[in-house]
Amino acid sequence: MRKINNYAFIDGQNLDKSIKKQGLKLNYKKFREFLSDKFGVSKAFYFIGYMQEYTNGFYKDLRVCNYTLSFRKPVIDSDGKIKANVDANLITHVMMKLNSYNKAVIVAGDSDYYCLCKYLIRQNKLCQVIVPCKAKCPKI
Repeated sequence: MRKINNYAFIDGQNLDKSIKKQGLKLNYKKFREFLSDKFGVSKAFYFIGYMQEYTNGFYKDLRVCNYTLSFRKPVIDSDGKIKANVDANLITHVMMKLNSYNKAVIVAGDSDYYCLCKYLIRQNKLCQVIVPCKAKCPKI
């Protein structure tokens, strides 16, 4: 059987906040297995802001679950909220690795990736968009 070589690109901050807002807790190991089993994901890139206090806990756990982490230095916005703004990093990775994977799975819960998804559809490179909170994301 031929192995599918799809990559997942996960907006980690968006995923985590969306899940928590719904009062849920995500089992990251089972989610990684789901990506592999359901969509043939061989690599899962998890984009997130770097916070020193999560180095030996959350980040380590994600690596154990076979996520490849991509960090961005967070900033504090005008409301005092910590934001990592990983959108540009995720989009850049999708485009840089375009010839390395068969299709992309995008995991994000807002409209920031709308143009990227439209492009991937035109290139026949989009496998799936997984939206943790559908109310915040437009239909493609």
